Amino acid sequence: MFKVVSAEMKKMVSKPGIYVLAILLALILVLGVFIYKPTVYQDTSQNIQGETVLDIYNQFDGGSNAGIKYSVDDNIVKASIPVTLYRINGSSYKDYINELYSKFETNFSAFRNCAYDSSSSNTINTNRTNLLQSLTDLNYAINTGINNAQNGAYTILTTNSNFDTFEEYYDYVYDNFDVSVNESNRTIIAEMCKEYEDNFKEKFVGSINNFKYPTISDDFIKDYSSNAEGTKYFIINSRMQDILADIYELRDSAQSDSDTNQSISSKDEMTRLINLYVNTASTFINLVNYELLSNAFSVVNTNDQLDLMYLNNQSEYNSNSLLIRYTYLFENEKTENDFAHPLTIGVTSNHEINAYDYAYFILKLFSFIIIVYAVMTACHSIAGEIKEGSMRYLAIRPVGRTKLFFGKLLAVLMMSIIMIVFSAIVALCVGGTVYGFDSLTILTIFNGSTAITMHPIVMLLIYLVSLFFELAVYASIAMLLSCLFKSDLFAVTIMLVLYLLNTLLPVFAGGINSWLAYYPFSHISIYSLFGSSNYALSDNFLNILLGAKVYAGTNIGLTVCVILLFIIIANVIGSIIFKKKEL
Repeated sequence: MFKVVSAEMKKMVSKPGIYVLAILLALILVLGVFIYKPTVYQDTSQNIQGETVLDIYNQFDGGSNAGIKYSVDDNIVKASIPVTLYRINGSSYKDYINELYSKFETNFSAFRNCAYDSSSSNTINTNRTNLLQSLTDLNYAINTGINNAQNGAYTILTTNSNFDTFEEYYDYVYDNFDVSVNESNRTIIAEMCKEYEDNFKEKFVGSINNFKYPTISDDFIKDYSSNAEGTKYFIINSRMQDILADIYELRDSAQSDSDTNQSISSKDEMTRLINLYVNTASTFINLVNYELLSNAFSVVNTNDQLDLMYLNNQSEYNSNSLLIRYTYLFENEKTENDFAHPLTIGVTSNHEINAYDYAYFILKLFSFIIIVYAVMTACHSIAGEIKEGSMRYLAIRPVGRTKLFFGKLLAVLMMSIIMIVFSAIVALCVGGTVYGFDSLTILTIFNGSTAITMHPIVMLLIYLVSLFFELAVYASIAMLLSCLFKSDLFAVTIMLVLYLLNTLLPVFAGGINSWLAYYPFSHISIYSLFGSSNYALSDNFLNILLGAKVYAGTNIGLTVCVILLFIIIANVIGSIIFKKKEL
């Protein structure tokens, strides 16, 4: 086996393809510096300016309705609103929606009856105003429940079609009944009311009843709306009060000591404390939002998730990953600014580009070329050599066909590994020279369930391992096709079409909310299970094309099974065909 692998690798080195790859790598490295323009990750720190400690403090606490502190505290209150929406006057939010609809029905009946009797125009118009106001209240409540625009927390889920139905008939009622009534159009109003009852009312009510309401436990509501000792709300307030005490102490010291007031170190400390206050609050707010979102997902099945409209392209996997992340930060008294994000294409991992971001970008680009090279080499290794006649000379040697088959496959994989590792080292060196190696420790969520901290170089190694397994899948299928067909060109063509199809489908098929969740090739990336998909926020084409994606139902078990099935089935069938193939 070793001799077969060694001989095959010598063949590859003697061919011009390997040198073309080296030239392409050099071009990508140079061009990468110019085309790599990711969105720089923005932290939640404030840009605080001031000549003195008191100047900086005044920006923080500028009065009851001004300053950073007021804004932060207000955002915490807003974050708890979606939680309290579930309990309004002792009722559930669903009861609240139905109560508003009942008020609309009462006002509609009064308005309709006025159009048929001898009520004055003033009475009818008063009822019309009440009708439209009750409809507006209902619409606001539903929209607030679906998507609390202040913080992205979701309290009601509905499919696209359900909400479109509601909006359609809401617009119909509002547009048609927003007309001042007089004697001349009294008949028209009566006809509109009848048309609404005959043709629209059932669908209007149905669209409301089809909303899915997540159930939130009393403990959850208590955790985020009660300041009782031990609740999350109490814990976050206690932490922020401790930070406030330090801020006030520094302020009081500055007021009594003019030297301290002008001290650069004191100003820096005040700025640090203010940003710690802001970031601590931000972590808590995100925790509330993603726990709400995760709770919302728990009441809908996978098929419904794929049809959901108002989830900002979130998947259950991603929302749970972010919930785990913010839970980890909250429980360990850390903030977003203490960690870097996983390496992605669209957004930097830190607050500026570093060598690891650049190296990951270059490797993503170069991975296309390496996979294409491996596919072409694998397709030629059997079909090409049979066509050239060289396979007959190999077959008469004392090496079984099974060993010959797997020796060729191993040679392709080993050469690919060498190219991957070499590319990574070169890309890292170039990135370090241009951007530097400064980076925080990365906090990533593995498999959507476990928080792990790691050095960026470890994250890069994980990507290389993931790339190798992805490459092994394509190389195994290419070897199978090489055994199936007599023409290596035909086998290469099929593999390149398949690879391009797998690469471009997510770009044109709607991303995570699509049938791609059921497409096997969507589940062969181990790297995407380390949280990178949560931070690929850029909408540019390169990010959509190269960014890691996690589809509905994805987990490490499914991914490993899909990879192993592809490799085992392709190689077993390929080796059997090669054994019986006429050379």
